Parts: sequence; C-alpha cells; structure tokens
Amino acid sequence: MAAIALPLFQPTTGLTGDQFESRWEQPATSSAALSRPKARAFLVSSRGSTCRVVVKTNGIHTWGEPIIPAWVRPTISGFIAIQSLPDNWDSYAGKKISGELISQSLGTLGFIMEEGSPAPSVVPLGDGGVQLEWHRKQQDLEITFPFDDVPQFFYANRATGVQDEGFASDLVRLTQLLRSMA
Repeated sequence: MAAIALPLFQPTTGLTGDQFESRWEQPATSSAALSRPKARAFLVSSRGSTCRVVVKTNGIHTWGEPIIPAWVRPTISGFIAIQSLPDNWDSYAGKKISGELISQSLGTLGFIMEEGSPAPSVVPLGDGGVQLEWHRKQQDLEITFPFDDVPQFFYANRATGVQDEGFASDLVRLTQLLRSMA
C-alpha cells in the first residue's frame, strides 16, 4: 500500500523527464526505524500545471530507494489535468472540479491501491465531482465522488454477470475488487 500526501495544486517549477526531488531522514541508529515508511517527492506536469506529490511506501528498491508504484504517475497526471478545467469545460455548464473532492478521492486511493494495482482513469463530472474508473479483464469499477452526494462505487463483471454497488467508504470491498482486476 502506498500513502499519498495530498498535493498542493499550485504552479511550481517542474523537474524535467523523470527526475525526482527526494527527501530523506537521517539514518536510523536502531533497526526498529528501518521498517518505517520512506517518502519520495516528485513533480508531475500536465497541461501547463505542475504538482509536487509525496508518496510514502514500505516498498524498498534494492538500491535503498522507495519504489513508486506504476499507478501513481498516470493517476496524479489525471488529477492535475482535471483540476485545471475552467467552468463550462464541457460546454454544458460543467463546473470547475472541486479541490476538496480531488483530495477525498486521492485519500481513498491511498487506502485501496496496492503496488500492483492498475491505474484508474480520472474523469471529471459535470457537477464539479470526480470519478475514478477501471475497465479491465471484462470488469468495470467506477468510484464516483459527486459534488453534492455521498461517494459510491459501482462494479460489474461482464464475464460472470456479477454486479455490486455500495459506498466508497467500504475500503475493504474496494481493495478486493481492485485485486480481482490486477
């Protein structure tokens, strides 16, 4: 599991390519501290906006660097892209995407995503909300964070006909569904 520190959606100076801005604590004097999560900060650019993201993970690369799960970069890029949409972005009076709902959906991802989880598509909603979508292995999972309602999920397995829905606060169920799609 990776924890994502919520980004500040403010323009900054971006790094080029895949450069990282790492921040490390002093080496531990006891082995107990070696199991603590490590953090890695990096900048992600999308559509002229740059966001600094801090990922904390227990996964350690053989060189001592934290492993950044493959789903993190495309997901954060998706959030950056939708947060910069203006009012009427869809020409149907679509509202500017709520920063609070972006933070809430990022927080949910921090709980349900695992290192091997597939990246979601990040979709803006016309009411200013956010929807996260996965469509893999004949399965569909959508988590909706509407502007004025409780976040919910909808799941369908087209191969078996199984369907499920519930509140996005059911993190255990969402994690199980994502595992079946990995």
